[in-house]
Amino acid sequence: MTLGETFAPEPLRIGILWRDDRSAHPSMPGDHHGLAPLYEAFRQLPVELRPVVFEDSALDEVRHELLALDGVLVWVNPIQDGANRRNLDALLQAAAAQGVWVSAHPAVILKLGTKEVLFSTREVGWGADTDLYQSPEEFTRRFPSWLSERSRVVVKQGRGNGGNGVWKVELLDVNAAPAPDAAVRVHDAGLRDGSSETTSLGVFMARCAEYFAWSVCLVAQAFQERLVDGMVRCYLSHDQVVGFCHQWPRGLLDAEDIRAAPASTPTVGWDAPAHQRLRDHVEREWVPRMISILSIDRDSLPVIWDADFLYGPKTPSGEDTYVLCEINVSAVWPFPQMAADTVAAAAVARTRAFRRGRDPVSG
Repeated sequence: MTLGETFAPEPLRIGILWRDDRSAHPSMPGDHHGLAPLYEAFRQLPVELRPVVFEDSALDEVRHELLALDGVLVWVNPIQDGANRRNLDALLQAAAAQGVWVSAHPAVILKLGTKEVLFSTREVGWGADTDLYQSPEEFTRRFPSWLSERSRVVVKQGRGNGGNGVWKVELLDVNAAPAPDAAVRVHDAGLRDGSSETTSLGVFMARCAEYFAWSVCLVAQAFQERLVDGMVRCYLSHDQVVGFCHQWPRGLLDAEDIRAAPASTPTVGWDAPAHQRLRDHVEREWVPRMISILSIDRDSLPVIWDADFLYGPKTPSGEDTYVLCEINVSAVWPFPQMAADTVAAAAVARTRAFRRGRDPVSG
């Protein structure tokens, strides 16, 4: 090496992890996941992308692949193909403890990406009338009177996705005593066809008991009457809004409303005029308050996550209000293409900082 000559820095080894069939030897997730712009963004950076295919039957192999990385971006739903993330989360926690940067870190998911966040952050400004139940006994004891005071509510298991463990529950007789034999109409969000069943409150509560084993808690929210107006998904990288999508979830709509609901609009960037009031609330007020309440530092927020907002009652001047429906951190794909450069740059910055030992917590 001549005087003044320097070596280029060794590329960071960043993994893309998802759940799939390892025997199929996929090189990267399929095109339907919408990550092609992210791959292109990484190609402009000193990064070696490595696929990490997760299966519960191959924990030793996945562990070996994780420990060969500097960082890893994870896309695995809380519940997928009949399996949960229990084994994966243990692997990710161990990898992070041995110096691998992880987004989203399981410790951050437990604070941010479960339905309990709807209760813990209900005073942030995006909250609604919400209750929390941390055991089947507590749910059986307290939920009947809570439902009776509101007559129609939404119940959500702590960890789930795609409508798993989400129900609209409505008392058929609003004057009935809040007893186990009270008749209720139950609408399962996972069906998406507008159908419902009539059963007793006691039967419904007994059915919910199994959800505590994996998801730890149940959360109940007052039903939002403007559900037919859709939902705004707000995408973020750390505490920065990077895009939006107006969606019309069909899970809890009645059949006639499902037929009338339009398709979701294409994703748009952070500067979309229709969403600037929401963006201002999110960046200036709600996320800073959330960080404080949950004791999460800014850099521990995932490099890509989203918050889903339902429309609340309009203000006297006719402006929209927003109610947090859920926060997604486990598998946010696809996300707005225009955000790919921001996400890739954030992943590189956090991986480098983690390697230098600056991060108290990864993710």
